[in-house]
Amino acid sequence: MGLRGKDWKSKRVLDFGCGTGLLAQKVAPHVGELVAVDTSEKMIAVLTDKNIPNVVAIHGDILAADTEIGAKLGAGFDLIYASSVCGFLSDYESAVLALAGLLRPVGHFIQWDWLASDGNESGLSERRVRNAMQAAKFKSIRVEHAFSFETDEHTMPVLIGAGGI
Repeated sequence: MGLRGKDWKSKRVLDFGCGTGLLAQKVAPHVGELVAVDTSEKMIAVLTDKNIPNVVAIHGDILAADTEIGAKLGAGFDLIYASSVCGFLSDYESAVLALAGLLRPVGHFIQWDWLASDGNESGLSERRVRNAMQAAKFKSIRVEHAFSFETDEHTMPVLIGAGGI
């Protein structure tokens, strides 16, 4: 995405499911504004305590029909990213559709999640991600198994999905 380029200094970014803001800390210095949203009040409290100047931390479910949160979000986003979040959503397809609706024209959505496998109840398949992005009318779609985390007991494959409006 070239986030370190000068063009991103005026861009708005949404960190969907930001947790304690580990990724937000890395992205925020390179963008104009970063809105970080999580449903966990404790996670948002940790992020807020970091006092990152251009980060707006919001506790709530932006996928719910809550006009108060919608008002806090403001205008569209140039980039929305989700790191290990979408595979845990109860309605992934509706979430992708809703997030696509928050993007500005020529905006991008990027997610990384665990690749679904036998015995793995969480995670997403490449086909499911591609289908959800197509249904959300993304024009450019890229979905692939990017890499794997190795532990003593498991191999955990990671799926990257990216789409542009």
